[in-house]
Amino acid sequence: MKKVVLPARNFSLGHTLASGQVFRWQTLDDGYLGLLGRSVVHVRQAGERLECETRDSAVTPERLRHYFALDHDLPAILRTVDVDPQIHEALQSFAGLRVIRQEPWECLASFICSSFNNIKRLQGMIERLCRRFGRVTPTGDAGARWWTFPEPTAIARASERTLRELGLGFRAPYLKAAARLVADGRLDAARLRRQPYEQAKQRLQTVPGVGDKVADCIALFALQQYEAFPIDVWTERILKRYVHRQPTRARLHRFARRHFGAYAGYAQQYLYHQVRQPGVSLDNLLQLC
Repeated sequence: MKKVVLPARNFSLGHTLASGQVFRWQTLDDGYLGLLGRSVVHVRQAGERLECETRDSAVTPERLRHYFALDHDLPAILRTVDVDPQIHEALQSFAGLRVIRQEPWECLASFICSSFNNIKRLQGMIERLCRRFGRVTPTGDAGARWWTFPEPTAIARASERTLRELGLGFRAPYLKAAARLVADGRLDAARLRRQPYEQAKQRLQTVPGVGDKVADCIALFALQQYEAFPIDVWTERILKRYVHRQPTRARLHRFARRHFGAYAGYAQQYLYHQVRQPGVSLDNLLQLC
């Protein structure tokens, strides 16, 4: 077993993995078990250190640092979005939450499946996809096994009926069509990452099953377009307290980017994580606006 240790100042592994960005990490008593690409890793936090155990020599400090965005100057980023009492409270409550750099295809597929879904059902859906179309990878722990996320070619070749039988429902043809675009090279993440945010988002919204919110999730989590501000029902209700005159979705987006700046996506992630906490009253949060 290989052990990798790296500095992790201003970082919370727990807040980051529990904030609705990713869906396959499993909680262990002393950390989390998940995948970096095809590499099974067990990660834990010890103060200002991130510790990782794995059997895969391809896992390096650089890969972990990149994935968890430990190269970001988080205090400097958060100072730019700390512009009102509500976001200030969220930043204080969930210090160390970072926006993960996800693999684009997995991010795209996961958020297509997230439409009109809850996280528990979504996790089950993704797990069934992985077991059916992914590659099995032993963890080395008492014979436990882990399935990699399916390659786009595997989903593109699958029948819509098979995808529906795995519980995807109306999402099945959307996922299959998106997989074909990625497999054929017609949807290129590297090219999208180089484009301005608005242009990248428009291209993403041409993908079947990708609407406004899903496009922003992919732009933020997979393309590092940090001005992207995904808006769901919770963040929409918060933003409407700021924007009183005909608060259309387009106007809310413009306000969020102007109000929070170039790292508006970081502000969104803190607000989203805050409002999802058990026992949190949205009305009480709105009084801070």
